[in-house]
Parts: sequence; structure tokens; C-alpha cells
Amino acid sequence: MANPTENQDLLLEEGIQFHEIWELIKKRRMIVYYFAGFVLLAALIRVQLQTPLFMARGTLLIEKEGRGQMNLLSQNYYEPDWANEYLNTQIRVLTSRSLAKKVIGELERLPGQESRKPAAKPGSLQKILGSNQKDPDPEQQLAGAASGFLGGLGVSNIPDTRLLEVSYVSPDPKMAAHAVNTLFDKFIEFNLEMKAESTKQAAEFLTAQIEEMRRNLAQKEQELQEYGKRKELYYIRGEDSTVVQKLSDLNSAYTAAQIERINKEAVFRELKGKPFDNYPDVRVNSLIQGLKQEFSTRESEIKKKSQIFQESYPEMQRLRSQQEGLQKRINSETADIARKSLNQAEAEYQAALKKENYLMELLNQQKGSVVSSNADAIYYNSLKIEVQNMTNLLDFLTRKQKESMLSSRLDGLQTSNIKIVDRAEIPTRAFSPNKQRTLLLALMLGLGGGIFLIFALNYLDNTVKSPEEVEKLLHLPALGFIPAVGAKPGQSYYQHYYSDRKKQQSEQKLKAVEFVNLNDPESTFAEHYRNIRTSLLLSTPAAPPKVMVVTSALPQEGKTVTVVNLAVAFTQLGKKVLIIDCDLRRPRLHKIFRIKNLAGVTSFLVGRSRLEDILYRYPNEPNLHVIPSGPIPPNPVELIISKGLGEMMAKLRQHYDFIFIDAPPLMGISDAILLGEHADGLLLVAWGGKTPRKVIEKAKNEIEKYNVKLFGLILNKVNMRRFAYAYSSYNYKYGAYREDDEKRGEA
Repeated sequence: MANPTENQDLLLEEGIQFHEIWELIKKRRMIVYYFAGFVLLAALIRVQLQTPLFMARGTLLIEKEGRGQMNLLSQNYYEPDWANEYLNTQIRVLTSRSLAKKVIGELERLPGQESRKPAAKPGSLQKILGSNQKDPDPEQQLAGAASGFLGGLGVSNIPDTRLLEVSYVSPDPKMAAHAVNTLFDKFIEFNLEMKAESTKQAAEFLTAQIEEMRRNLAQKEQELQEYGKRKELYYIRGEDSTVVQKLSDLNSAYTAAQIERINKEAVFRELKGKPFDNYPDVRVNSLIQGLKQEFSTRESEIKKKSQIFQESYPEMQRLRSQQEGLQKRINSETADIARKSLNQAEAEYQAALKKENYLMELLNQQKGSVVSSNADAIYYNSLKIEVQNMTNLLDFLTRKQKESMLSSRLDGLQTSNIKIVDRAEIPTRAFSPNKQRTLLLALMLGLGGGIFLIFALNYLDNTVKSPEEVEKLLHLPALGFIPAVGAKPGQSYYQHYYSDRKKQQSEQKLKAVEFVNLNDPESTFAEHYRNIRTSLLLSTPAAPPKVMVVTSALPQEGKTVTVVNLAVAFTQLGKKVLIIDCDLRRPRLHKIFRIKNLAGVTSFLVGRSRLEDILYRYPNEPNLHVIPSGPIPPNPVELIISKGLGEMMAKLRQHYDFIFIDAPPLMGISDAILLGEHADGLLLVAWGGKTPRKVIEKAKNEIEKYNVKLFGLILNKVNMRRFAYAYSSYNYKYGAYREDDEKRGEA
């Protein structure tokens, strides 16, 4: 599989070539046609087989609930969240199984609908299982019918309104409308039943709560009276007591002690981390300042006398001794003063810490006293509050009980907050399938999928198909390309064929592809070889290369065919050209030129033949000479690296204008690299659209590793029909440019 980054290099480096994309799609358009046709056919079959479905629609209005029996336990009437909670709750009720079962039962009682269940969408549980069950259980049958009903039901909120749109899909248009309208009626009925049930439950709940509350209130009132008499507490004073005031004073003192301790600790830690010389007491001490002044005087005196006396002079030694004594005294006094300052700071810090801890203990003790003294009063007050709350709650429950009793008497006058805005009408047109939309979507999907398939196949192609890709992906000079011919079964992939006019010519003229440049010089193939010839003539600035090694990355790339046709192209310039078969492993030139391979390169290198004895002139082209390989040796590499090959090439350079060396493929064999040392450079031949890019890159790296010049790459056997999008700019006749090409070669 191709590397994605490699396949994208062309687009990333040079931008998207839209004309190439168009040519790619146009060339492989049959893939798009077949894929789109398949998708259209599948969609058409599905549309024809699909049962027509009808959709009936209706609209409900969900109003706010006012103050009433649904809110007996609320002090203020309920305001639902219309955007989210309340409407979503109503939608869930509409799509509930219990409501669906009620609708199913009602629909079965309609005239002409006995034992008829609402049809579900194809593929629903009812559709799949209903007809195959033997003697189904009534509950299971009803559950299956409810599932089928919910499968065809749709409920949605109309944005920014309190309206719900309800739809139902069925193969029967009348059933679709009846299902929606029956659902509306059952939903309103269900809503009223829920309100009545809620009122009944609220009344029962209130009665039970009032009885229990009365018992609890009586018990609490008795407990309050007994506790007040026992503790002699009848009310709580609002002003602060002495205990509380003392607690406040201690809290303020403790806060001040904390601040003092923090300041003392900061001073102590700052001194502890400083050198003695930087202590404030040291810097302002008069004794130390006087000693430092005297030390500076001695140092100035030593500097003056050092210009007169040597260090060993007694006076100098005396002064040095006095200076050292002063320094020791300065250090001693500094250390003493600094230690005293540090000890004093630490003592102040410890004293502040003890004070803080002491005040904290007093504060905690005072807090305990406050709690203890007020515990009885606080408990008594809490009992009073509890009794008052229970009294208020009992009054509230009694009032709600009266409202509940009144609501229960008005059950027949209840109204629902749910209104029907539009009842469903019987649909006249099928909702599904929408043939036009389905086929249009299928066509778009088919076209898009076909184009995607084209790009996917092209994306997975890891070969090189055009000279542009050679230069942009492989970073190699593209010398040209040779189109492939012949595509009939039994033909060689690279076999030349001729028109009826050519077939009538003399049978003595060779018609092999190796001599297409000689036998049909006006053909497109011959012109491609002449283009490669021009590229080689202009490949070096000073002078065209004289000796060229032609090789390939893999076998069967067509390098030998390329050697012969290139040699013929150079002879057409009137130049003397030599072809040397140095493929000492699988030689082929002697078969092409119909010469014996008894003597050649190998026999010359081992000293059995002279150079003039192995040179053969091709009779159909006087300027073309050939040296066959000779007998296949057991050690080709040893012969190639011998001195004899260099001597042979030196002599041949003097007698020929151009020399082409046919070398073995590069992969796993070093013959071509070794032959490149005796040539001006190498030509690399690759099968266009077949040789993997990685293989070509490996061959290129192998050549560059040994500092052998690589003139460029020739794409061979290029299938012009398969890769027409890559060669659209090359589809023209080259014969009009032949004369200019020959003039450039002669120059």
C-alpha cells in the first residue's frame, strides 16, 4: 500500500492540478457510471418495494396550570418551566406505553376496525412477530401493538411556543388520522384523571398529617411548660451578659497577641538568615566602626611602605601582624554583637509565642463558660420556636384540608390545561416513499461515491506514471517516456505492431520493438526516443556525455530495448555509436542483433580475443557497432573490476562518438555501479505505472551513495490509455519537431 505522505507530495509541493483531476475523472468515468447506476438501481428497487405510508398531523396547546387542586400542598401556585421540564414531561406522557394501550383499545372499538391494530413502520416488532405467533397472550399482543403504535408516532415542540405537533404514520390514511385524534382525547382524559387522583391523594395525606401534627404539638407544649418550671426560665434577655463581654475582650487580646508573635517571628527569621556583617546592631556599633577605620589606616600605610620595603622587612612584618590582629578583633566583636542580637530576637519571639498560647487557653475556657451558661436558655428558646412552628404548620394543613374537601366536591367541573388546536385530517398524499428525493439523493451519492472510489484507487497507486511525478516525487531529472503498445491476449505487453502498409513491406526488415526507431522513424515511439536523445545531449553544460550505462531497478523493465533504440537515435545524427553488452548474467543483445555469442567482453577481458575481433557492425545501420557479452562467466564482478575493462573503454572512447553499456539491474547486484566508474554516468529505466516508487528511490540512493552520476530516469512501457490523465499534454504528433531535434543533436 502506498504511503499517504508520498502520494500527497505532488499536491503539497505544486498545488492541485485541476486539469489533471478532471482528466483522471474523465478517463475513469465508467467507474462513476457503474457505481452511480448500481446505487440508483438499489434505490429504485427499494422505492418500488416499499409500502406507501401516510402521515396525519395535529396540534396541541399546553397552557399553564393555575391555582387549584393540583397544587394543594403549595403555598404559591406552580409555575412550570415551559422551555424544558414541563413540556418535556408532557411529551414523555404522550409517548408512554400506558397511554398507547388506551389508544389501541379505543381504536379497536371504532366501526369497521374490529381486531384491527394500527400498522407500524416496516421492521417494527408488531410487523415482524405479530403474524407468526401462535395463540398469543392478550397482554403480549397488546404490548406488541403498543410498541408498533409508538413506532409510528412522532411528537415535537414547535420552537418558542407552547404548541406540540403530533404525527402518526400508517399505511392506512384513515387509521393515521383516527390514531392522532384518539391520542388527543385519551391524553386530555388521562390528564384529568391524574388531577383527580392527585386531589384525592392530597386530601388523604392532609387528613393523616393533621392528626399526627396535633398529637406532636400537644406533646411539645407539655414538654415546654415542664422544662420552664424546672429551670425557672420564662424568657431570654436580649442584652449581652458579663460572660459574653469577657469573651469578646479575650478574643481581641488574642488577636493582638497573634499579630505581635508574627512580627517577632519575622524579625528572628530575618536575622537568622543574614550574615553577621548585615545585622543592624553590628552596622551601628561604634567600637566595630572604629576598628574598621583603624584597619583601613593600617592597610593604606602598608600599601605606601610596600613601594619602599619588601615583605620580609621587619617593619612590613610588624604592620602585617597589626593588621591581622585588627581583623581578628573585628571578627570577634562582630560575632559577639550578632549573637546577642539573634538571642534577643529569639527570646522576644518565644515570649510572644507563650503569650499567644496563654491567651488562646483563656479564650477556649471562656467559650466553654458561655456555652454552659446559655445552654438551658437556648434549649428553652428552641422548644418555644418548635412549638410555634408546629402551630403554624397545623393551621396551614387545616386550611389546605378545607380546600381539598371543596375541590373533591367540584370534580365534575374540572377543566384541563391541554387544548386541541388542530385535529388531524385524513391525508390524501403518501408521506413515504418520496421517489424524487430518494432517487436524487441516490444519484448524488452514486456520483460522489464513484468519484471517491476513483481517487481512492489512484491514492493507493504507489508507482510513477509521468515525467512530472518523476521530478516532483523522486526529485530526479525526467529524460522522457516511452509509450507501451499491444494489449491483446497473447501479445507481449511491450510488443510493437504496424499498420497494414508496414505489414506489406519486405519480410527481411525486422519488425521487433527493439528496432522501431529504425524501421518506423516517423512513428510516435521513434519520436519519444529522439526526445530522450535531446535530453541527454543537453544534460551536461560543457559537452554531451559520451559513455552511458543503461540499467534498471528490476528485471523486465525494458532497458535493453531502450539501449538499442537510443543508439539508433544517435546514429541518425550521423554519429558513430557503439553498444556494449555488459549484462554478464543474462545477456540479450546477441539475440537481438542475431550474432553469435562465442566471443565478446568476457573473452577480451580474459585475454582470449582481441578488441577488433569482438566488434560487430550492424548491416542495416553502418554507424552502429555492437560488442556482445561473450560466454557467461562464473565471476562477473571480478571481470568488471579488472584493469582490462578500463583499458578497453579508453581505446573505444577514441573511436566512437557515443557508447552505450547495457548493464544488469541494480537490485542486489553491484555490476551497474562498477560499470558507472568507467562511464560518464548512468541512465535509469523504470516501468511506468508498475515499478514501485520505493524501488526506484532505493536504486537512486544506491547510485548516489557511490558518487556515480545519474543523468535521469526514463519511464518505459507507459500505458497511455490507462494513464491518459497524466499524459493529456503529450497527445500530439512529434514529427513536426524532428528537424529541430536533429539540428540540436548535430550542434
